[in-house]
Amino acid sequence: MAQTKQTYERFLRPLPEFCEFTDAEFQTLMTQMQVKTYPKGQVLFDYGDSRDRFYFVIKGVIRLERLDETGNFTFINYVKTQTGFPYRGLYSGQEYPYTATALTPITVALLSMSTLEQLIATNPQVTKQVLRQMSFLIDRTETRLQKLVTSSAANRVVQALIVFGTDMGELGENGQVTIPYPITLIELARLSGTTRETAGQVVSKLEAAGKLRYQKKRFCFNPVDLKG
Repeated sequence: MAQTKQTYERFLRPLPEFCEFTDAEFQTLMTQMQVKTYPKGQVLFDYGDSRDRFYFVIKGVIRLERLDETGNFTFINYVKTQTGFPYRGLYSGQEYPYTATALTPITVALLSMSTLEQLIATNPQVTKQVLRQMSFLIDRTETRLQKLVTSSAANRVVQALIVFGTDMGELGENGQVTIPYPITLIELARLSGTTRETAGQVVSKLEAAGKLRYQKKRFCFNPVDLKG
């Protein structure tokens, strides 16, 4: 078990979220670290649970979801491999602002939120890294909301596909984006705020037009083609 933890420590150390910590700070953080593996569908925490852990995704994808006050609108976001969360609520929130569920089988590192906040406050370079990440997340979220707020269900499905490509995709030759994780039509419908039938019809039309491949629940497309 000790050897396994050391392996994860070596993996995390050079990554942007951790590379600016001093060796002593990093070891303080790692002393309290836990690494856990969960199956698809596992809820890591619910909206309103005590916000005591910071998660770093070592493998897999996590869905973040929150209903608005009316219960009619769902905000959905995704956290992919080698990404940490939640940044929302640092130094201000006592509860998690959304529900986190494993979209695929996942491996995550669990870190003490209170210890992390203490270390961020005393290291200016780490503070800058956190601010850069928060700025990136705000920009991405604003852009996504602008694109997904449309009366056309078909357009929302297309934009949702582009979101999947941005959040989880791997860029290949000629601008082709491959999503290496299985994405169901139900998941696509949830993000686009439509029905599974509508999502399936849009995907079928895009496949027939040669703009998209959907095999074994894995998407491959060029975002430029989808916009055309």
